[in-house]
Amino acid sequence: TAFEVWLRFGAAASSKPEQLPVVLQVLLSQAHRVRALVLLRRFLELGPRAANLALCVGIFPYVLKLLQSPAPELRRPLVAIWAALLAFDISCRRDLVRDGAHLAFVAHLAQLAREGDGEDSDDADGDGLVKERDEQRSLAAFVLAAVTRGDRGARRRVP
Repeated sequence: TAFEVWLRFGAAASSKPEQLPVVLQVLLSQAHRVRALVLLRRFLELGPRAANLALCVGIFPYVLKLLQSPAPELRRPLVAIWAALLAFDISCRRDLVRDGAHLAFVAHLAQLAREGDGEDSDDADGDGLVKERDEQRSLAAFVLAAVTRGDRGARRRVP
């Protein structure tokens, strides 16, 4: 897609990606949602400027609503997206707590723990899975720490 090309070759330039609003619209399509989330995650990995642009074009309600989805394939990119957004703008945490969406990160951590139980990684592919799981644990823990930091009410609502 044009956005993938921009990420690969144009992201270093100071121009805004014209395709970013289109990526957000693609999030509405269930058939292309995972791919759009992965692209959005890659975009947010570019740093604070990318997070600011994403928030300016209206990503917030999309990714807040998607946390309610039971689809497990959405969870990993959403965790990374939320970690990037909260690292940029901590005020997003209020909506997570108000909607109870922070519990999705608790559930994600529990799922990662179940996935890791009884596994050993003797092969190279297993090492990659362990690294990905460790990254996901770190990101989910960061989100929960950001959400509960300085907010006793939020801490009480985390099981």
